Amino acid sequence: MKRICLFAQYDPAPGLPPQTRHYLRQLAACGYTIHVALSGRETPDVATLTQLRAGIENLPVQFHARPNGGLDFGAWQFLVMRGITDTADEILLANDSVFGPLQPLAPIVQHMRGGDYDVWGMVHSRAVVDHLQSWFVNFTGAAFRHPAIIRIFAQPFNAMSKDEIVLHGELGLGLAITAAGLRKGASWSGTRGFARLIATNPMHTDWRSVLRSGHAPFIKTELLRDNPSAIQGVEGWRAMIPDPAFFDPDWIEAYLAAHPSRPSARRATWRGKLVQALASEDRVFALTRLAAGQFRMRR
Repeated sequence: MKRICLFAQYDPAPGLPPQTRHYLRQLAACGYTIHVALSGRETPDVATLTQLRAGIENLPVQFHARPNGGLDFGAWQFLVMRGITDTADEILLANDSVFGPLQPLAPIVQHMRGGDYDVWGMVHSRAVVDHLQSWFVNFTGAAFRHPAIIRIFAQPFNAMSKDEIVLHGELGLGLAITAAGLRKGASWSGTRGFARLIATNPMHTDWRSVLRSGHAPFIKTELLRDNPSAIQGVEGWRAMIPDPAFFDPDWIEAYLAAHPSRPSARRATWRGKLVQALASEDRVFALTRLAAGQFRMRR
């Protein structure tokens, strides 16, 4: 089968970060030919291309430079417009907004390929609308070429704000999958009914449960860098790395040192923290940490 991965990458530094090279190696082990959209970069010369290929020289990876704009959907659209997916039997959308995989990816992908799905993702979310989180979504070729999906990638993402891209891209893709009647599945899906009533991001509120499940071995970079919802216990992320020999936690430490938290990132009120804790799959842990934090503040 012709399996294609469209990988959206943004990092102005030369070369690729070690965690991204690790991710690409794992994707290649799943049988994907990987097309990396290098947003915000000039067409790489020989020296730059050598830096980009360091550590992944023998992998089926091709690089495509593009202006920065449209976030991940703009990058994927750029690759789609180049005809890369026209004859593919399987198309994966992925990006560098996660750390991982923290365990081998191939068994998870093989298991999901064995399901009767037109489209499947790593994580199912009920935030705002029912959808698959867009940082890892896999389509059959026929599903990707369905008119409803084609319309999603015909939108002017380069002219949109981040909020518009989330609305018309990620959430719109979820609505399009449902409207098209495509059979969908997810490697990880939450079980708590309360989460259906609150627009929470399971890769934030449920990050510990997601990792412990073994079904979606990734951590969002935004969670560790910014923790915008002030999720409890995030500082203990290092203890959640199952095998430091497979995924080196120092890669995350280096990223966080080079990318400090954004000044406006932490805005969650105590009420907001409580709601996030109640919606979490790991509710007891989250509420305990929240209560302990309030006690320390009052002292």
